[in-house]
Amino acid sequence: MRPLRPAVFLDRDDTLNVNADLPPEAWARTKEGDLLDPAFVELIPGALEACRRLSDAGFVLVVITNQGGVARGGGSTRDIDACNTALRALLSPSDDHDEHVPAPFRASVVTASYSAPHHPEGDVPPFDDEHHWRKPGPGMIEAAAHELGLDPPRSWMVGDKQRDLDAATNAGIPPKRTILLAPGSPCPDLAAAADRILASAIDPSQTTRLTLRASSGAPLGDERARETVIATARAIAERTGVRLVDLDTADDRVTITLATHRLGALGFLAELRRLTNAWSRARAGADLWPTDR
Repeated sequence: MRPLRPAVFLDRDDTLNVNADLPPEAWARTKEGDLLDPAFVELIPGALEACRRLSDAGFVLVVITNQGGVARGGGSTRDIDACNTALRALLSPSDDHDEHVPAPFRASVVTASYSAPHHPEGDVPPFDDEHHWRKPGPGMIEAAAHELGLDPPRSWMVGDKQRDLDAATNAGIPPKRTILLAPGSPCPDLAAAADRILASAIDPSQTTRLTLRASSGAPLGDERARETVIATARAIAERTGVRLVDLDTADDRVTITLATHRLGALGFLAELRRLTNAWSRARAGADLWPTDR
């Protein structure tokens, strides 16, 4: 019997593809937020690379998405399929998408997509109900686990709504293996979520944890400063190949855990200090971090 495999279940809209920031034309036929037009499917920056890394690490990637716009009469299940197909084509492991290959036949790092066209306030039968596939119901994850041979206790869920996480826990995924994407948090996007998932497999004895404390006050209470520090740390990790295991911020400090020896971690921290101090001096005329330690 084939062993069950771990998966990463991914919400679709505003996790993999842009939704909230689409132009008004995207909602010509549907309620805002119900994306049913494949012409407006656009990847969030960094999503493809994050999916590649998760797939390369052995995770099966499965998209699960609520699409209640069908129940509301804004489109059909064919429209859902068209959007999912467009997304899968954009999530090709090739950097050069061959436009001569029809989208349904392009390779993708996503193994499957499951959709719930239901909504209890809809008026299009048979989708005008609170179906168990509709998140926070567990149905889509349970179906994927059964059909694809997946192991929910070893799997993860990433989404931008609490209902995504609730669907996962209702299907047997441990709460500690669910990630809510939120601006200004340690996991603002899928790239950061992938860092956290991949870091979970690292031996803690092979990591180094260090902290930078502010020169004075609480500069990271400013959202822009906090986001700049987080983005800079991730950029250094990508450039150097040092895996960023964990990143935690408070108003007066940033703590990073790196999969490297102490000397390498000190060099990483020095570069983070240098770059973010330069940014802060240009913006506010003062360093974020002391330069003598």
